Amino acid sequence: MTNKILLVGNTELLSGLSATLQAVNCSQVAQLNNFKNIATELLTSGADTLVASMRGLDSKELNELIALQDESPVTTVLHLDQADSQTTKKLAAAGIGALVVGVLEVSRLPQLLDLAEARFKQLLDMRAQIANLQQSLQDRKAIDRAKGLIMGKGKYSEEQAYHALRKLAMSQNQTMAEVAAGVISSAELFA
Repeated sequence: MTNKILLVGNTELLSGLSATLQAVNCSQVAQLNNFKNIATELLTSGADTLVASMRGLDSKELNELIALQDESPVTTVLHLDQADSQTTKKLAAAGIGALVVGVLEVSRLPQLLDLAEARFKQLLDMRAQIANLQQSLQDRKAIDRAKGLIMGKGKYSEEQAYHALRKLAMSQNQTMAEVAAGVISSAELFA
């Protein structure tokens, strides 16, 4: 697969990177001097990978890069001539796939791209798992609340309430969470 690269940094820092990217079958689709409007440029250029080489990051640039990774994550290789410990920790937590502080050997760029892509896929998988777990927890809470409402009059045990929800879900071809949401809505309507 050919990576579509958005390069960010000043021309002096990017000159060696651009030639190396071409040599490893990557396509440079755009270039910016800084992170201003980075999300828009990624979208309009069709870039799937961000490669940036900067002297350092000020707090505004750091926050823009972190916000980008939160809102529209992208495979990222970042080179900084200098960065403090706090900055590197924030970048790692934001999901920057490959970070090089100090001298960047341009010949290592293909391995850095591979690393960044692997970490990006891992990040997306983890985010999907977290979203699924959060949804499962919300579904479980709704089912428990619906069981509580069914049991409220004292006519049904917890097991009977569970089976009633399950039976209704199967007969209506819905999930138990969908049925539970209906029970909760009905109860709130008549409360």
